[in-house]
Amino acid sequence: MHASQHPLRHASSNALPPASPAFRATISAAALPLISDVMAGAGLDAPRAFAETGLSIKLAPSHAIPLDRFTTLLENAGRQAGTQACLWSCGRRIAAPALATLFPSGLVETRLGGLLSRLLADLQALQEGTTFELQVEGDTCTLAYRIHDPRIWPRSRDAEFTLGFLHAVTERFAGTVPTVELALEHEQDGCRAALARQAGCVPLYGQRLNMLAFPARLLDLAIAADDFPVPGHPPDHLQRERSDGDPRQRVGEAIRRRVGQGPFSQGDIAADLGVSGRSLRRLLDADGPSFRAMTDDARLDYALWALQRTRLPVGEIAWRLGYTDQGAFARAFRKATGAPPSSLRKDAGAPD
Repeated sequence: MHASQHPLRHASSNALPPASPAFRATISAAALPLISDVMAGAGLDAPRAFAETGLSIKLAPSHAIPLDRFTTLLENAGRQAGTQACLWSCGRRIAAPALATLFPSGLVETRLGGLLSRLLADLQALQEGTTFELQVEGDTCTLAYRIHDPRIWPRSRDAEFTLGFLHAVTERFAGTVPTVELALEHEQDGCRAALARQAGCVPLYGQRLNMLAFPARLLDLAIAADDFPVPGHPPDHLQRERSDGDPRQRVGEAIRRRVGQGPFSQGDIAADLGVSGRSLRRLLDADGPSFRAMTDDARLDYALWALQRTRLPVGEIAWRLGYTDQGAFARAFRKATGAPPSSLRKDAGAPD
């Protein structure tokens, strides 16, 4: 961890360092008009939420807006609803119009699994700096969503909105979906009871990623999309130029995708990028930060977020960051910031 690049903010500010421009995650503005409509349909004051966030629904679909601005928009809207878990409902409401206009490629599929796979790929194209994954383990399928940069905050309502959308899409073609598990990164808040009623299960909070799980047998269901228009060429917002031309940025993004999910190695990152270990080392031999420095920076961002924003035990944070034990994490954190993790946790009001 490099303290020179990440000075520790005074804990009373409860603020994280701003996102580095090199890893500025963005999302296409194409979804904003639909989001405004579903907010209004849910009884929210959409113009107020947009105004508070400094966003306009009139932006061109190809326009990219900072992802942290988008998550703040959803947070501002959710604040109006208090404890009603209204963003999960908004995510469900947007499913049908979004499939018809934003993500039509999956509608050519004949099985639910194919549609969901295409949908997640389209979401990945719409929103940079995030991971959308479909995984099957045994008889359970999980749809996972995670923003890589922990400095993008708040994002609790964004997670509920996204998982509500995925739940509604699945239910649209599969009928009633028995939710096996609903996991969320953020801490439990006043929306827990309302969200449990809407999702059909009690949410788990403080998890490694945002995840919706349901029986894997649903993936084999035959689907019909007769009431949707026949998709043509991919919409413009899914063909926008992506900011992954810089190889070092690709490495940094791959590191951030892994950080917080447990131990990983340089070989794991090479495999994620589809290159050999030698090619990755050759790339990182050029001028610029080393693999170790890039990893340490990403680890520190995650550590600051976890200590200030979550109630995770310090030992759990250490494991998620790949340290062999809590002591190793504490030494690295003190070296980077000049303070032990426990002091920041105490000042932030979360447990040790």
